[in-house]
Amino acid sequence: MDRRTDSPVGSPAAGEALDSWLEAYGRRLAVTGGQFARFINPSCGDPRSMVRMLTDTERGALSRRTGLTPAALDAMTLKRFDGVVVSIDPVDRTIARPPAWRHSGAHSRFCPACLDEDGGRWQLSWRLPWTFACLRHQLLLHDRCVACGQAPPPSTPFRGVSSSPKLCLHTTGTGRQFRCSHDLSDTPAQALPRGGMVLASQRAVDQEILAVGPLADGTARARAQELYALARQGLGGLHHAATAPGVVGEILDECGGSRPAPAERFETNDAHSAAVGTALARIATDPDHPAGEEVFAWMMATVTTRTRRSDYATRKIADWLPAGPRVVARMLKTADGELGLSARLRHRTATPTPSWPDLSDDEVHRRAEHLPAMLWPSWTYGLLPAGSHTRIAGFRRACASLALLPGSTWGYLPAASLLNNTSPGSNRRALDAALESTGTDALAVLLPALAGALDAHGSPINYHRRRTLFTPDTVSFDHSAYQALCRRNGWPLNTPVWINHLRWHMTRELLGADPGAASRPPAWHPRLHYGLDPDLWQFLRDQAAANLGAHGIDEPITWEPPPSWALGLILPGPETLDRNRLTTLADEGHSAPELAGLLGIDEVHLLLALESFDTTGPPNRQTSPARGRRVPQQGLLSPSQLQALYVEQRLSQSKIAKLAGCSTSTVRRALDDSNIPIRQAPPGPKFSISHVWLEEEYRHKGRSSSDIAHQLGITRSHVLRLVRKWDIPVHPAGQWTNAFAPLDLDMSPAMRAASRTKNCPQRLRHLIVAARHPTLQSAADELEVGWKTLSYQLQSTEQAIGFTIITTGRGRPLTVTDNGRDFLNEAERLLSLLPQPPSSTATSLRAAGGGWGT
Repeated sequence: MDRRTDSPVGSPAAGEALDSWLEAYGRRLAVTGGQFARFINPSCGDPRSMVRMLTDTERGALSRRTGLTPAALDAMTLKRFDGVVVSIDPVDRTIARPPAWRHSGAHSRFCPACLDEDGGRWQLSWRLPWTFACLRHQLLLHDRCVACGQAPPPSTPFRGVSSSPKLCLHTTGTGRQFRCSHDLSDTPAQALPRGGMVLASQRAVDQEILAVGPLADGTARARAQELYALARQGLGGLHHAATAPGVVGEILDECGGSRPAPAERFETNDAHSAAVGTALARIATDPDHPAGEEVFAWMMATVTTRTRRSDYATRKIADWLPAGPRVVARMLKTADGELGLSARLRHRTATPTPSWPDLSDDEVHRRAEHLPAMLWPSWTYGLLPAGSHTRIAGFRRACASLALLPGSTWGYLPAASLLNNTSPGSNRRALDAALESTGTDALAVLLPALAGALDAHGSPINYHRRRTLFTPDTVSFDHSAYQALCRRNGWPLNTPVWINHLRWHMTRELLGADPGAASRPPAWHPRLHYGLDPDLWQFLRDQAAANLGAHGIDEPITWEPPPSWALGLILPGPETLDRNRLTTLADEGHSAPELAGLLGIDEVHLLLALESFDTTGPPNRQTSPARGRRVPQQGLLSPSQLQALYVEQRLSQSKIAKLAGCSTSTVRRALDDSNIPIRQAPPGPKFSISHVWLEEEYRHKGRSSSDIAHQLGITRSHVLRLVRKWDIPVHPAGQWTNAFAPLDLDMSPAMRAASRTKNCPQRLRHLIVAARHPTLQSAADELEVGWKTLSYQLQSTEQAIGFTIITTGRGRPLTVTDNGRDFLNEAERLLSLLPQPPSSTATSLRAAGGGWGT
């Protein structure tokens, strides 16, 4: 036996298959390929199995006896194509149904010219279903011997006599076997144009599908599925040749002018069909080909499926899922005009990236946690047509429910139920009525953009938890604080109906939606919302914050997605209004219809704007409980007590107001009711509020209007009127009172920014403790708070001050930065000057000791 690897027989030809090489080696020894393999090692299998995949024993024996490397031997097998274009059972090495075409790989196509030039050597690629043309000789491959009509095998089994090169080895007859022995190199073949579409398709297939390494990343298989699905459709549509684009006829002419034979049961798997179908599919997926769109449209027009129960567009497109996301997205984009709103949302057909729904139920539930039961006001502002008389709550509930559909297989009804919107039909009718004149295009673009952003970024509020916790009956309401507020402002006490209204409004703030499931708010709520007194509005916000704190929830009271999430969709929003003009006009005391008319919007959009701005209507209008007749003064404001305090003890009105827990105007009115003359102010200079002083205390020190009003003995409304009068910037939404303002100490810019955030002292105490732990989880365990809460507090504080305090990372301990060390030192110094809370946090701080040195 010749073991020289450099001999013409011992060396495989370029691209040769293993069984062909074994057969050629055996011919030199006058044996069959199977006998030669068994001679090398009795454990070697049939060459037809070995060409698919070698065992370790076979590979080692062949390498030792022939001198070829194991890598060279594996390169002559189909192993590297397994899972991409062929399917090989790893146990018994049988060939299963391949991912594309019904070509098993057990038989081989052939090029007569190659067999003639290479002395009967068979190429490995001829076994692949995607090889249909010879690029060396520009010929269409043959599938069968023209003499016997069978697929000729490249090698012979264990028994029989040695073969001759280039002859058909197919055996016929019974008993004693006879070979066909037809000279395959004399088979006439169809010539292909050198610059034609079939050869271009073969080159593309070689580069995009067949030129893959082991364990391909899926790109080759995805491209193969795409071409295969379109090739099948192209072949199936050839019976519509009268409507076919001209390029279809050109491809058929290249392949001899005849159409592939129709399949009897499955698609045809010969080289002619593969060549025509692949050329059509490549053109249909080439965005630069001039006939690409025309061929794709022709394929779609000829779609036929015997088992489909409906001609609805998405039913048709579902048949194309194996073609991959690019083809499906292209079809969805084309079908957008045929679909209803739910299908457009589910498949995102109105967006630049249509796709088939793939969200799991858990992912839909997570999105629902980030969604209130009613769409946010600023986003509703742009979607609701001007002058719409629809039920606004129903419109917003329908929009929120529909926001769960993009990317999911959920329907509108179960989505509405998940948000506790239990009147979905009424809500949907409100939406349809509102959009009857403008259409649903904006909604079909905006809601998928919102859903995608929520999936990617989430929201700082867990609305599902709030829907579980808060109702008007379960929220906590501090009646004592409310009564004190009423006394300070001279409002009637203990009006149950009014208090129920306030509890409803406070719950609405917490839920981001009307409590319950009604498709319209109560008739009284728009008036309450528009004219809520600033003191009462702040009281309700404080009560809402207290309810969150009672459940250990560290979240903003309200939140809205940023306009940038609309992904370039231009919609009018509240930010298009001149907020200063709105405030100025509101100060003039206009009613809601008057103010809406002056701003050029309707009342519904005015209320949406106020809700989005997180404010109320005119700050100087009293639309809280009607005063009615005066209530007789009692307690410290009774005539006898006022006589003793004001006349005999000569206390000032402000001191009496402080003792009684009311405003000085209430004391003055009580004095008038008691017929007690007002003392004249003594001669000399009087204290007055200056512009400079108020701007320093309110704007720069960050004191609250309530704190300043208490110091001066006036109402908070008086302070806010002066703030607006002198054009002092009002504290923006999300900015909180500076807890360190009473200390009257200089602070760094970072600490000044942090001091205006929510729960600043508590957050700083938590961060000081966290900095002494290796992980946030261990710090959270000590502080008895949630890990996510501590992470949120750290991120919020770092965002406010503009630099990193503590670096975090998976697998790495927490590390305090240099800037963070200075910041925490300053925080510890300031916190030591404030009263320490009797909590586990204070205990942890004392136990931790002081100092943030290196």
